Amino acid sequence: MTFRQKGIMVLVSAAVLAAFVLTPGMNVFAADYPTKSVTMYIPFSAGGSMDSSSRVLAAGAEKILGQPFVMINKTGGGGTVALGVLANEKPDGYILSAGTSTGIFRIPVQRKVPYKPLADFTHIFAYAAVSSGVVVKPDAPWKTWQEFVDYAKKNPGKVKYSTTGAGSPMHVSMEVAAEKEGIKWIHIPYKGSMPSITAVLGGHVDACSSGPKFVSMVKQGQLRVLGVHTKERMVEFPDVPTFMELGYNYINDTFFSVHGPAGMDPAVVKKLEDAFAKSVDTPAFKDMAKKFALQPLQIRSAEYGQILEDGWPKQVQIFKDLGRIKEAATQPR
Repeated sequence: MTFRQKGIMVLVSAAVLAAFVLTPGMNVFAADYPTKSVTMYIPFSAGGSMDSSSRVLAAGAEKILGQPFVMINKTGGGGTVALGVLANEKPDGYILSAGTSTGIFRIPVQRKVPYKPLADFTHIFAYAAVSSGVVVKPDAPWKTWQEFVDYAKKNPGKVKYSTTGAGSPMHVSMEVAAEKEGIKWIHIPYKGSMPSITAVLGGHVDACSSGPKFVSMVKQGQLRVLGVHTKERMVEFPDVPTFMELGYNYINDTFFSVHGPAGMDPAVVKKLEDAFAKSVDTPAFKDMAKKFALQPLQIRSAEYGQILEDGWPKQVQIFKDLGRIKEAATQPR
């Protein structure tokens, strides 16, 4: 190689390096990520399935990434408060939020939220599918769902039920049933699974349409389950009918997931995906998932983003059919 050729190669290499460094939005330090603690918001209250699962997921990931995860509960709005805060954070990978698909394509369809669900986030990883069902106190007079429905029909406006929030799948399931049965009952939203369950245990409401926290409590004899929202009957409760079996065209298809602000470096996303995937595969996560009747998943960013894209028009149609909306309350982009 001549001196001139060597000189040209040096100049080309320098130009390539300069272009790499100066490319807008590119994080040249992604290879070192993370170099400090990562904050993760939890959109529901302490003690429930989202709080517990996200903490176990993060505990596994921090061992792999070598930096601590600082978990902060930001409750309210059925999980939309945390996502609203996240949307305005820097997309450097140091502030994330646990979340649910409900906060992306269910609640924003019904009411205005301070973010664009399909534009303001990097949807990083979905790690669990949830179970849910309707529970009452073990000494409640209703031993079956049909008995509960019959009572509600005879006592319009008297029955009160709790959920984790307006627009949640647990709320929607009760509205689907009410629409078909001609029932008028009162919805009382709470900021998480435990508060909504505590309400029924304390007699403040008659029933709770609950997330997966109900499973262990039913097993312990603290609650009675009347129906579940899963596609098939739950292994834990083989004698309890699904809402589909009860005649309602409804399945809870919610995923627990991790999100970041829009515009995150793909290399950082890949590191987080890999860490979360390994965490899901640990005994600690599997034990937690069994306790809350969660189905562990490893759905990476590209696939999960497409699921949410496809889910948006489907959710719009569901709420149109229920007569709750004419058009989506929030624009997805």
